[in-house]
Amino acid sequence: MKKADRALTITLALSWAAFAVYYLGGGGLKSPWFLAFSLIYMWIPGLVALLLARREGMRLRIFSKPNRWWLAAWLLPLFFSLASIVTSLPLDSYVGLAQVRQAVAARSGAEGASLPGWALWAALIVQGLLAGATINLLFALGEELMWRGYLWEHTRELGFWPASLQIGIAWGLWHAPLVYFLGYDYPAHRLAGVFMMVIFTTLLTPWMLYLRERGGSILPPALFHGTLNAVAGLPLLVFAGGADIYGRKNDLLVGVLGLGGFVVLALANLYLRRLVPLEAQESAG
Repeated sequence: MKKADRALTITLALSWAAFAVYYLGGGGLKSPWFLAFSLIYMWIPGLVALLLARREGMRLRIFSKPNRWWLAAWLLPLFFSLASIVTSLPLDSYVGLAQVRQAVAARSGAEGASLPGWALWAALIVQGLLAGATINLLFALGEELMWRGYLWEHTRELGFWPASLQIGIAWGLWHAPLVYFLGYDYPAHRLAGVFMMVIFTTLLTPWMLYLRERGGSILPPALFHGTLNAVAGLPLLVFAGGADIYGRKNDLLVGVLGLGGFVVLALANLYLRRLVPLEAQESAG
């Protein structure tokens, strides 16, 4: 555990220092440098993990022979995202793909905006899945080398569920400056968004660790992570995004990162409890 604490301390210190340089230099979500900064920020945990693992003689199994769990890691984020649309229905006004059609019309004219709904959905889903398995995967792998790689190897002795809790909280806190100072994912509720992010990452971690064990390497949770980043915005496209009682856009309720998504993830973890009982101490099987 001392090694895990050291790794987490180094990761947070370096990551937050990099963020401070970016933020104090005028960087934001709309900055042309944000994509480059995101790559650096997401790979700081990975580089720390690789360095520490090499010093300790630890083998971080990044790749494994392709298996059905790779497919599960690719499609499960899409299921979580689409399911969160259903659980978000009582929380906001559903407007369908009206916003998407407006955006398409602005780019390609009325002909493109008149495409049937199923075609627009298919395009959005395919685009998300392709991004998740390519560029997003490369970004996410940096994080996963630490969260579902190095830290998991040093916390698995705690048992699957306690380790999931510890890793999930650490992963969420790593996002804190992005959420609070840039409004990342929670632009209207930055302070509350920090806590929401921690809840979100904690709910996600058990399934990602399960995919790590079943898939045999770090690549499946990286694929899951990259795909989720690509499809998490789908529910936001079909809701009005109405204001809350304070007159601000309510970004705490709708979608996979909101209350609706938390319901989906909580139910998914209840199901996972059947596969990985609380008594399991070593791995997800």
